[in-house]
Amino acid sequence: MNYELVDSRDPILKQETSKFDFENAPEDPEELAKYMAELMVEKRGVGLSAPQIGLPYSVFVVGDPNNIESVMAFFNPKIVDFSENVVYLQEGCLSYPDLILKIKRPDGVRLRFTDQFGQTNTVKYAGVTARIIQHEYDHLQGSVFIQKANRYHLEQAKKLRNKVQKLKKKIS
Repeated sequence: MNYELVDSRDPILKQETSKFDFENAPEDPEELAKYMAELMVEKRGVGLSAPQIGLPYSVFVVGDPNNIESVMAFFNPKIVDFSENVVYLQEGCLSYPDLILKIKRPDGVRLRFTDQFGQTNTVKYAGVTARIIQHEYDHLQGSVFIQKANRYHLEQAKKLRNKVQKLKKKIS
């Protein structure tokens, strides 16, 4: 496997994904999960969805980029419940380098998914993990985080991103 991150303008990021078919797997699910985890860690992300690497499958990985063993794979996930408590927190996205947005999301979810070994589970997640799951889940629905930000926060974030990118160019 040799996939790379697609450009933020790639149409696959705005398309709903297809269910991953374990019976006629388009990719070996264990290999796909391993590859996605490795790429996520290499790029220093906390999550990565299949559309971000150009694949139209309903798959994402989530974990600590400092510990590849912590990375979990979620195939065909479905959020079956959201907590009532909603919070604003900053989010970034590997598809939008240096863009940090304040996004409002529920602080907990219950997720039904299949792992890379074909085992189906339903698990509650809270806090930052729940936020990352929702962000990656949105990718599978063809939605990107800039669509969730209000106009003011988006414009402020773009200005800050432009300053950061100019500084990076000066340094390199």
